[in-house]
Amino acid sequence: MKQEMEKRKQGKSEGNEKQKWVHDASVDYKGRVPIRASTAIEFSERITHFGISSNLIMYPTRVMHEDLKTATNNVNCWKGATTLLPLIGGFVGDAYTGRFHIVLFSSLFILLFVSVTYVVLHATS
Repeated sequence: MKQEMEKRKQGKSEGNEKQKWVHDASVDYKGRVPIRASTAIEFSERITHFGISSNLIMYPTRVMHEDLKTATNNVNCWKGATTLLPLIGGFVGDAYTGRFHIVLFSSLFILLFVSVTYVVLHATS
């Protein structure tokens, strides 16, 4: 990475490499230049999050005919869960189990609840 930084300072980077890096003066806490792809992924993730949030207000109020207070409360609970659970999972993964074990556990947990929801929804129809 230091070699890339030196090339950038001297202006000797390759043509293809110029498209890879962010071109303003942004650096992370270690002094590294960010890559455009990771910045775009974070931006897309935020746009998706806010899009889902707005849909979680409109769908219960318009289709399910919930009042606005209940729908807003449900969205706030969803936002709290999506903010808090990755922190808890990251702590447990770093401190106790390891990254891959916590990813496996989380995937199985989600698969279990999706399958239970699927069975319940199709049992009633």
